[in-house]
Amino acid sequence: MEVDTDLQCPICLELFNYPIILPCSHVLCRSPCAEHLFDFNFIRCPVCRDNCYVSGGISSLPRVIALENIIERYKADKKQEQAEPVQKPTPDVVAPKVEGGRSVCQLCEKTPPRKAKKLCLDCNVSYCSHCLRLSHPNRQPFNTHEIVEPSPTSKTATPEVTVTSGVCTVHKKMPVTLYCLSCEMTTCDLCRTTDRHKKHNMAPIEEAFLNVKLSLAEKSEKLKTSQSKVVVTIKSQRDNLKDMQQAINKRRDDINSQCDALLAEIENKRHFFLSDLEYEERMRQNDMDDLIKVMDQIQRSAQALLGHTSEVLLQDQVDLLEASSSTAEKLIKTTLDCESVQFNPADLGFLQEKVVDFRREKNILRDLHYLVAPATPVIDVTRCSRSDNMVVLVISPPFGPHDVIQQYEIHYCSEEQKRLEIEDTVVVKNVPDEKSTTRGVPNSSGLVVILLENLCKGTTYYFCVSAINSAGKSANSEVVQCITLLPGESVVPVPVIIESLCRQFATSIQIYSSSPQDVAAEQNISHFLLYRPVALSRAWRTLVLYGRQDHRVFGLDTNVEYEFVLMASNPRGECQISNKISLQTEANEANV
Repeated sequence: MEVDTDLQCPICLELFNYPIILPCSHVLCRSPCAEHLFDFNFIRCPVCRDNCYVSGGISSLPRVIALENIIERYKADKKQEQAEPVQKPTPDVVAPKVEGGRSVCQLCEKTPPRKAKKLCLDCNVSYCSHCLRLSHPNRQPFNTHEIVEPSPTSKTATPEVTVTSGVCTVHKKMPVTLYCLSCEMTTCDLCRTTDRHKKHNMAPIEEAFLNVKLSLAEKSEKLKTSQSKVVVTIKSQRDNLKDMQQAINKRRDDINSQCDALLAEIENKRHFFLSDLEYEERMRQNDMDDLIKVMDQIQRSAQALLGHTSEVLLQDQVDLLEASSSTAEKLIKTTLDCESVQFNPADLGFLQEKVVDFRREKNILRDLHYLVAPATPVIDVTRCSRSDNMVVLVISPPFGPHDVIQQYEIHYCSEEQKRLEIEDTVVVKNVPDEKSTTRGVPNSSGLVVILLENLCKGTTYYFCVSAINSAGKSANSEVVQCITLLPGESVVPVPVIIESLCRQFATSIQIYSSSPQDVAAEQNISHFLLYRPVALSRAWRTLVLYGRQDHRVFGLDTNVEYEFVLMASNPRGECQISNKISLQTEANEANV
């Protein structure tokens, strides 16, 4: 192996320039090779394909100074060799002996030497028949030497050029004049008549030379084009690899972020539960500490009185009688205090309200998996309704608790559009799953309502809905047919929201409308309050109203503007929509 191959960068194939060593122990040029491979503190070694993480980036990789010194010495030696090239001695070529215009044997010791019969191109010596048998026995390596007829004119020329250049390999004396296209080899005129090349296509050597040269040049150009495509493909493949790594890193960061948020929620709950228990413990501990202090004081008083009574009993008659009255009173009082002391066990009944059972949540965590495309949505045709210029589509809630729907895509067309094979598409966003405004809200139906307005009167329409999330798109729902009403056909009175009587709070808004009380029970008209954030193309959430004038919507975000509308419908699928109003929740809960 050449020394310089060990000093070459595996990327640019040049001598190392500012070599740095990777964590996998392979060495690269810092600029531009290693710099082009770095991506977000990661570098993929081109030798072992190991994906290495480098804290601090490329500037933190150590420089191989010893290798730089070796390269400098190697360059200096190369430069010196090029300045003083070594002249290689050319071997002496022995010219064949020529006497009287004929070649003679160069091995014979007789005088005069015999006539040369053969010339050995490997030995560059002319031999007579006798000397040839002696010097070239029929065994290795002599039996592989090329023996030709001697030429008196080849005195000092190199045998390879004089004898073999342009000479037929079969007919030694014949020059090469033809090129066999079938065998793809050079031949002479005599080879044309032999059985080996009989009926083969032949071409003059000059013509074949030009054709072959042109063919090789064309193939070379084609190879250059293909090589350029390979270079472009390699660059595209590397770019695609980089894009793939970036996409995987982005998805990895998203998973880490989601898991960190989940762990943060668990830690918040742990802190809440433990803090609540600590508060209950501190309250009851203070009460029991106070009770124990009182009991301990009574016990110490009784112990001191018993000691005083023992001393009184040891006194003489006069002193004992004088102290007996007060001592007796103290004994009676302390005895009553001791008898009043009773065991007061701690009330642990409150712990019945502090029990946690996370088996369901544990199963949910155990069942965590990658997000999948949502199931096919279902249009609840029993709840859908229409007016003369609008259709209300009601979509049932997702089937499973893990179904995540980020938005709905509604495709619809009229009868005429259906014949022309065109359709309209509307995309509406769903309420975020992490904070559903209908969770725990009284009278909430949990249905998703979509209003399609500005439709033609008395026209047949066809609708289908698909659900979308980050993992994909569901199949389209079954097609639902609906016919808008003609003017004056609906018997449902138009409801009205009185905006001046509505009130805003931090997390709720109270809507006032007398329409639910203005209709008779015989009309069988139901009223629904629809609401959604303003300036967002979202689906509507619903609240069922039961004949009251004021209706409060809970679970709203603070300092957010919401849009409200009241819908009245009957069992025939006819509906009317009230005026739309926009109200904003307050910034804090000071006025709640």
